[in-house]
Amino acid sequence: MAATERRANVRVHISKNVQQCNYPRGALIMVAGAGGGYTGPAAIYPDLAQEIIENSNIISVQMDYRFPGDLNPCIEDLIETIDILVSKYQIERVVLVGWSFGGAVVISAGAQHNLVKAIATVASQTAGTSSVNQLAQKGKACLFIHGTGDQCLPPRCSEQLYRLAGEPKELVLYNGDNHGVTNHRYEAKDKIKEFTLKYLCAPTK
Repeated sequence: MAATERRANVRVHISKNVQQCNYPRGALIMVAGAGGGYTGPAAIYPDLAQEIIENSNIISVQMDYRFPGDLNPCIEDLIETIDILVSKYQIERVVLVGWSFGGAVVISAGAQHNLVKAIATVASQTAGTSSVNQLAQKGKACLFIHGTGDQCLPPRCSEQLYRLAGEPKELVLYNGDNHGVTNHRYEAKDKIKEFTLKYLCAPTK
């Protein structure tokens, strides 16, 4: 990205928990759908950002794209954000979360950046996700969440991604829920939190 170009906007939250831990500094980065913004499905990102940093040595980031809906620049935004976090905060592992269009962003960036340990998607599209099968080849875990009543992107999108992904992988379907999984807001938030901590807080071998 040229120096004259503007960067993606980010909201960074840093853990104040100084308890000693046996894992390196990590980051959770959350991205929204084609409309951009910071809040994510059912507005879970602000809550998730705060809850994650209750654990020591973790940074949470809500990222808003420069050009929402334009896949390649959004992928570039996410990869650059990871690199900035490495430079500024010395992070060593990353979990990515993306909603809708953002699912393609995190799948693509996750396949490209070697610090990404896992990705989670909520109501993901399938366009732009051809690299999903590369994640497992690189030892990266996948979580796919979808509401079965989604009228924007049908649950078969996440079912297809799940079939194409390798292990470790998990598919969570919320019966009758919509594109924002608003009827299972807390379940979705807690599931993503559990998944994130599993990979950010794994002890160093």
